[in-house]
Amino acid sequence: MSNIVISIVTISRNDIQGLFKTLESVKAQDYEYIEHIIIDGGSNDGTKELLYSYQHTKIFSYISELDNGISSAFNKGIDRSNGNLIFLLNSGDLLFSKNVVSEVVKTYLKHKWKCAVGSIVSSNYKSEEVFYNPPKLSSQFLNYFMFLPHQGFFCETYMHKNYQFDESIKTSMDYDLFLRMLKDIEIFYLPIIVSKCQPGGISSQTQNRIDEQSIIRLKYANTYSAKLIAKVVNIMIKAKSKLQISSPFIFSKKIL
Repeated sequence: MSNIVISIVTISRNDIQGLFKTLESVKAQDYEYIEHIIIDGGSNDGTKELLYSYQHTKIFSYISELDNGISSAFNKGIDRSNGNLIFLLNSGDLLFSKNVVSEVVKTYLKHKWKCAVGSIVSSNYKSEEVFYNPPKLSSQFLNYFMFLPHQGFFCETYMHKNYQFDESIKTSMDYDLFLRMLKDIEIFYLPIIVSKCQPGGISSQTQNRIDEQSIIRLKYANTYSAKLIAKVVNIMIKAKSKLQISSPFIFSKKIL
């Protein structure tokens, strides 16, 4: 296998237990060429001491300082990334198996994709553990709804460096970035489960995310008909959330 380097960026703040689990998950990967970058937001729960003493088996670097929020922290990590591919793995989230990264690299070398996404383990409205399998759609469908989990998303690092997160957005920064970065880019769908997401965190703030995504959807609708469609979609998604209707691409672990 070619010496493709994968940059994994993990952001954290006062989550020492979750961060340790994430560190161990990356450390356990059977792929050698991983650069693990930790951006800590000036934690005071012992995180700094953990990072100072942690014995990683991969290329390992970290900073611990105050930042301007989640988007700011991710952008710091992106700026420090030197790999061919980049992946954002939040504190507390885990790579699903020890060979996730090696499988991603194999498909990258074989299919020459620029970005790829796989399935994730997440939670539903009832806090039950479920699988989310992203629908195999073109990037144009992002104009209508957000269907790409960033916890399962890899892309060539230069793309993230050219399209960073909007630091004014608090919960749906990934949706805004995908709309800008993936325009006319073909998405490759990985045949694997990439990660297991820790319950809670920014992704659990459903109403805030829906409100921000509604604004973002209208922002990028550049014709009258596109704005009309966006308004209809916004109404439907808000109704779906109010009725707690799960995505048709979510499957219970009991089924799988």
